[in-house]
Amino acid sequence: MVAKNIPALAPVVAVLNMKGGVGKTAISAHVMRVLYLKLLKRTLLIDFDPQFNLTQTVVHQATYENLKKENRTILSVMEPAPQTSLFTITTNLAPPPPLADVSVLLKKVKNNPAELRLVPGDFGLVKYSLIDDANSLKPVKNRFVTFVANARATMDLVCIDCNPSSSFMTLCALEVATHLLIPVRPDRFSILGLELLDAFVSDLPTLKQKPKQLIVLNGIPRSNYNPAVENILRSHPKFGTRTLSTPLYHSSLLAANPSYTGFATDKLVPHRLRVTSNIETLAMEIGKELGISS
Repeated sequence: MVAKNIPALAPVVAVLNMKGGVGKTAISAHVMRVLYLKLLKRTLLIDFDPQFNLTQTVVHQATYENLKKENRTILSVMEPAPQTSLFTITTNLAPPPPLADVSVLLKKVKNNPAELRLVPGDFGLVKYSLIDDANSLKPVKNRFVTFVANARATMDLVCIDCNPSSSFMTLCALEVATHLLIPVRPDRFSILGLELLDAFVSDLPTLKQKPKQLIVLNGIPRSNYNPAVENILRSHPKFGTRTLSTPLYHSSLLAANPSYTGFATDKLVPHRLRVTSNIETLAMEIGKELGISS
């Protein structure tokens, strides 16, 4: 009997660091968007942070309010609408909704099946930080795990923008992740956050298979740069080999701007091509590490 070729499941990248302000959302939005465009892979972004900065970065407020009314956010992945309250979990949870019911199309290339889709974030995720009963949260986690497993069968890449803490959402993301993409700034505090995350992942007994760690240096100045911290990181016996060779250089183009909604590389401003070139190089290196590019 000839064995049938079974399509490989999409890699799941959790963009995560225990320290805030290291550029998780910038990488989830701008680097993954360029990776999608360069490789033409069906890419799903999941905004898994209660602050939903990723969603605010790429979706206009009026559009988001409509999505909320239609229950097309990550909260409907976790529990069906309407949710009971901030302190209780819906009982007898049904299977998660289809991807099309809770995601929004961000980008589409003409005459190509590749799409860039987003499951919008929701401040309502904060409820899972208010509930102490771990057993009552198990069905919610299982529903999220099933949703991601279903998405892996239809997408080429799943990227989860995580919150900077060891919360219930972090545990959910770690359980489904095949890779961790860990942004660090060139300062010692970011390395402390990296060490804390590594210890947390290593000691977590529920993880049957530890996700592969990919570390990306973010916010590197193009001039007057002191590489002391970077040198420590690259020579580190554990983290050195996990650190990507391409850094993401500092640019105001990548900073959050309340007056602009969309992707950084769409802005027609000076230095856009230089920033885009840097992002493309990093995106292609990430693609190789994920096994979705040659």
